[in-house]
Amino acid sequence: MARKSNNLDKKMIEAGISLLKKHGASNLSVRDVANEAGANLGMFAYHFGTKEKFILRALNEIYLGFLADLGKAHDETGDLNDVLFQIATFSRDHREILTAILSDVLSNDRVVTSFLRKNFSKHFVLLRSTLDAHLRKRSLSLSNPHHAVRFLLGAVGIPNILLEVHNRGARKKEPADTDAELRMRIKAAILGLEATFCTETP
Repeated sequence: MARKSNNLDKKMIEAGISLLKKHGASNLSVRDVANEAGANLGMFAYHFGTKEKFILRALNEIYLGFLADLGKAHDETGDLNDVLFQIATFSRDHREILTAILSDVLSNDRVVTSFLRKNFSKHFVLLRSTLDAHLRKRSLSLSNPHHAVRFLLGAVGIPNILLEVHNRGARKKEPADTDAELRMRIKAAILGLEATFCTETP
């Protein structure tokens, strides 16, 4: 007979994501995850097996939600502003865990690095597709598309991560960007892209 889970797997994932924000993957404690979720180590092992598998499941949960929102914006409007807005809001709303993951990458955490290598190019594909459609509508072309994509991601995705880094060591915490401020930055980024990276298509 199968054990009743009482949604313990979901509770442990939620607890794990909360703890990942504070400690990152390298310093995540399985015991803390179980305690936070009101479970025990036996139930953790039953649902996830190992710490590595649990971390991959938690990261996948976060990233798949982001891809779903991004894909919806891509499919429903195909508008570059909307796709960049999804990237910007994800960066803002998940800035704590993104900062922790960045720290894991810099410390060469094997599990996080493996996950990113396997999965993290998927949103680049959606952004590139939307960017290409945007340029075609305006009869513009790019001499260096990869550079342009990095520029856009840096302009809309990095500022709130930098804000989180600042706030972690600051006495006075600075507020995250509002939706209106994100939209303003996106508009400026697109204008900068078109003025700097693009040429008119004959």
